[in-house]
Amino acid sequence: MHARRRDRLALVAPEQDLLVIGGGINGAGVARDAALRGLRVVLFDKDDFGAGTSSRTSKLVHGGLRYLEHGALRLVWEACRERRILLQQAPHLVRPLPFVFPLYEDSRFPPWKLRAGMWLYDLLATFRNVRPHRMLRPEHAGAWPDGLRRDGLRTLALYYDACMDDARLVLANVLGAQAAGAGTFNYVGVTRLLLHGGRVGGVEVEDSLSGERREFRAPCVVACTGPWTNALLAGLPGTPQPLAPTRGTHIVVRPLVKHGFTLAAGADGRVFFVLPWLGLTLVGTTDVASADDADEVTPTAAEIDYLLAETNRFFPEARLMKSDVIAAFAGLRPLLRADGSASSRPREHALLEPLPGLLCVLGGKYTTYRAVAEQVVDRVQSQLQRRHPCRTAQLPLPGGDLPWGAREHWQEGRAWRQEVVRLVAASSLDTPTVEHLLRTYGSRAAPIAALAGQEPAAARRLCPHLPHIEAEVRFALREEMALQLEDWFYRRSRTAYQPCHGLEALERVAELFAAELGWTEAEGAAASARLLQGLQKASLTPAPRASTRSA
Repeated sequence: MHARRRDRLALVAPEQDLLVIGGGINGAGVARDAALRGLRVVLFDKDDFGAGTSSRTSKLVHGGLRYLEHGALRLVWEACRERRILLQQAPHLVRPLPFVFPLYEDSRFPPWKLRAGMWLYDLLATFRNVRPHRMLRPEHAGAWPDGLRRDGLRTLALYYDACMDDARLVLANVLGAQAAGAGTFNYVGVTRLLLHGGRVGGVEVEDSLSGERREFRAPCVVACTGPWTNALLAGLPGTPQPLAPTRGTHIVVRPLVKHGFTLAAGADGRVFFVLPWLGLTLVGTTDVASADDADEVTPTAAEIDYLLAETNRFFPEARLMKSDVIAAFAGLRPLLRADGSASSRPREHALLEPLPGLLCVLGGKYTTYRAVAEQVVDRVQSQLQRRHPCRTAQLPLPGGDLPWGAREHWQEGRAWRQEVVRLVAASSLDTPTVEHLLRTYGSRAAPIAALAGQEPAAARRLCPHLPHIEAEVRFALREEMALQLEDWFYRRSRTAYQPCHGLEALERVAELFAAELGWTEAEGAAASARLLQGLQKASLTPAPRASTRSA
């Protein structure tokens, strides 16, 4: 593995047009946009792509209904536009999701305000939502078998936003950047900025897996480092510290709902979500000012108690307790410093140029990453005196070039069923497995199904609880830059967040990684131990143990 990575890094020319630091959603989006415009660009991340905040979200691509309360009309309009673009360009990763917003007698919103907000939300989307909203009477609540509290219920709104696979959306942008000619490197961190006469002119990087160091130079360096931005800028003149991050914690519990629910917490009035996710339920998020180390952020017991209590308030039949928490995760929102409470802080992005040659992307919403990247690359081009138009609003993301749109994919209509039948026949995989591959990889499911058809071992399920097959692990290693076990369990798949945490598959997955990456027995054992330690540290499971079954 190390030799191949050294060769691959050494093949990249030291002189580039643009260097991007940080492989979260903003950095991946900037790299893809720049590469599609013909710029020579290299993307670096010290960890895996999307390993930070970008994979620890509420899994929503949404217009931001709650931002209407703060008068952020332009942000909501832009987010609704970007939601529509992502539904078109990545229908396998971004899907419509119906939401219910209930109002009770003790809610801080009167019914008229909710109705007005819903009309404004549709208006800002130029009435091009998946479906228009509907206001419902309390007696309609019985139509949902989700156990929503009826006592004191005044009215409900049914509206549509979208859910996503956040880690795979990051990866799709990285793969798109790579296909357009960009160099993309995970586990290669920037150790220092190179300064020349008061100007940033490049970076020094270190491959954390091989220890190799190299210097790259470019007239433009863009930092999309999220909550690590303050640390990156700490050594610069004036030591600018533009961010004051907040911590957002989510919990995963047993299946409770089939719709998304937008709820106003009784304790403090802030909006949180209860969502279907991975066949389970995702609850979040908190919004707490935090001085945590961005590398060490973890959920707190108080935040988990808060989310359990608020969920029980609206779903009293659930009777959730701490023992019901299957998984918990937290991330830091890279919010700009501002007065006021954490929840009222602005979500708009900002561009900061602390030194010539260095542009920092600060804040912003996940949903609007494409528009942010377009603005950033426009600015880079102006410095380079280039005028190539942005193409990311027209081109599908990898896997998104399907013969049907988001609504067809969501409703799994005729074209979907025909593709399922075709792949089943071509691969001899069963129908549920093929459906899983299409939902996860879109058009990129075909080579995985082909591999499974060629090698019977590749068609085997990794564990009886989950749909993943061995061919997916091989594909992740060969085509998706998976280099550590965490990359598979947390991001290429989401098996770490399942009740079994994927532990029955750990031994076999570790064998596949070792065979592909050339690990020694000691390296494989260390990688498995590190994954188990990470699961325990992240409060995903109290005492994880690998299965002892033979391969």
